[in-house]
Amino acid sequence: MTTSISAHSQLNPMGSLYYQNQYLANPAFAGVATGWELNAGYKGQWSNTEGAPKMQAVTATYGSESNKVGLGLNFYNEKAGLIQQTSFKATYAYHLPLNGESSYLDFGLSAGLTNESLDMAMLNGNSGDVVLSNFRDRKAYFDGDFGLAFRSRGLTVQAALPNMKRFFDSDPDPDRPSVDQPQYYAAASYKLINDNAAINSLEPKVAYRSIKNYNGIIDLGLNAMFFTDKLTLTGVYHTTKSITAGIGTTYQKKLSIIVFYTTNTAAMQNYSNGEFEAGLKYSF
Repeated sequence: MTTSISAHSQLNPMGSLYYQNQYLANPAFAGVATGWELNAGYKGQWSNTEGAPKMQAVTATYGSESNKVGLGLNFYNEKAGLIQQTSFKATYAYHLPLNGESSYLDFGLSAGLTNESLDMAMLNGNSGDVVLSNFRDRKAYFDGDFGLAFRSRGLTVQAALPNMKRFFDSDPDPDRPSVDQPQYYAAASYKLINDNAAINSLEPKVAYRSIKNYNGIIDLGLNAMFFTDKLTLTGVYHTTKSITAGIGTTYQKKLSIIVFYTTNTAAMQNYSNGEFEAGLKYSF
């Protein structure tokens, strides 16, 4: 039960990483906009099932006035069944201007600590099991993420390598779960802008997520902004046969609120309902 829930949570990431907070997926997006930007999100199943996946993420990014340097802080917490994973990372990004600053080549590197623990209060079994004891007694470990991107007018092409410790060390700890973990992420999108129309922008996107011991997942998305960016509609189809749909609004181009609903993957649709996500963003 614990293993299946944990896998499911990895296959349905937070919906905001596709458009609203791309820094969640790629450290190269830290500080692409000048000034401070704060994001907070929560995602959980609409279910009374004990141990259902829950995720929380809080990020803060800063972009320098020169548009060349970006800084970020990323706090992420995920719990599924007995297993809880918490990470805190700091990010440095450099945005190299090209062609008279009409294009940028972005590089980002995050580093910090990740801790995995067990909620023994939820255990229904032998608390003295050696495997459980070894997992519970492990210490936090150092980890990092690397990402790069190319931005030119409406085109964005990107790739990211999350959890580099796992990627370069196939079995860092025999007691640590090693399946259904994200290995790398790649995406391409093109944003069509028309400031004088009711639909201000349309941005189709295709993304690929590599998951350890699972088939690669393709995401096909479309984000639309209406009425001078006051209304946002987002849709993403995942090849796990699930769909993410979102709607949001922005007040005075500073405070944004968005909610998502993600249907379950095909393998889980008979066991639990979909997932709800709420996110806030404030730009200084």
